[in-house]
Amino acid sequence: MSHEHSLSTEQVAPSLSSLTLASTSPVITPTGKWRLQCGQYNLLVEKRAVIVSVILMVMLLVGIVIAVSVGSAKLTPLSALQAFLGDASRMVNIMVFKIRLPRVVAVVVAGAALGLSGCLIQTLVRNRLATPDMIGVNEGATLAITFFTLYITVGAWPWWAAPIGAMLAAVILFLLCKNPGEQGYLFVVIGIGVSELMRAIGEFMMSTESIVHVSSVYMWSMGNFVGQGYTTSLPVAMLLLLLCPFIVYFSRQLNVLRLGVSTAQSLGINVNRVQLSILMLAIMVAALGTAIGGPIVFIAMAAPILASYCVKNRIVPLWSAALLGALLLLFSDTLVRVLADPHEVATGIMTRILGGMMLLVFLLRDKGSAD
Repeated sequence: MSHEHSLSTEQVAPSLSSLTLASTSPVITPTGKWRLQCGQYNLLVEKRAVIVSVILMVMLLVGIVIAVSVGSAKLTPLSALQAFLGDASRMVNIMVFKIRLPRVVAVVVAGAALGLSGCLIQTLVRNRLATPDMIGVNEGATLAITFFTLYITVGAWPWWAAPIGAMLAAVILFLLCKNPGEQGYLFVVIGIGVSELMRAIGEFMMSTESIVHVSSVYMWSMGNFVGQGYTTSLPVAMLLLLLCPFIVYFSRQLNVLRLGVSTAQSLGINVNRVQLSILMLAIMVAALGTAIGGPIVFIAMAAPILASYCVKNRIVPLWSAALLGALLLLFSDTLVRVLADPHEVATGIMTRILGGMMLLVFLLRDKGSAD
């Protein structure tokens, strides 16, 4: 399932653009890029990546309007849109802004985090199966939140514990596989073992407590957004925004790493430092996404694959993967609410169904190409 990219050095650029010094000689704009001159700098922007991102943002906005329209009390998309524009009744405003929008925001933030982290890890390890839910990161975050919820009285939901557990899983994983960029298959196999270990410990914790005490944690551990709102999603969103400049900084080095370790070293990249930095960023982003709705699976795998297809593998599609992650998780959450109405079913169950179908399609396609 590993995926290699045949890239030339001309294709190595940041996720959406590259910045070069302007010169007095005529500047030739590469095919497929826009050139924006900012003083003494030329900004090269990937056309396809920008177009894809704009389309995904429009689709996400439409999806949000639809998501706040469905539920036990039906609203039309027009009514929801009027609420966003400030032209709706008081009852509709309460339904949209107080009841449904907080959950939708939580879903979008979690989905964007999972899609972004999945793209970082898949590109670093060069393996489509290397996602936060497959290598133990999500389960480590879940274990930490479970521990703090069951054994330490902290009052509010301990979303801040997720990075602690994720880092613990990452330390174990990195000690057992020190070169993830060169040992992609081993990295995934060890990660699956770490994930199962963390999940087993968490389930043991819950099994030793009364059902009344663990019911909410158990539902959350299945990937559930019931009751999630701004108290968790807004702090997580702010932390994700704080991490974005670091992700942008390392995006160029990540593109270079796609050419291979030896090529990256010859171009002056400190491979070990860059690999460790990108891995830590991906783990933090994944942990923050998990802190909201639990260990949602397959979003981190599907979003980067679809994003790479949309941009034709010309760049590392970090932001397209984030938008697709938000869109896929929002679709899954809306679909499960419609199909299970009036009952509440965990969104993680729907992502498992859709993700399992997608994984089978990829496996059958790869088997067909091998034959």
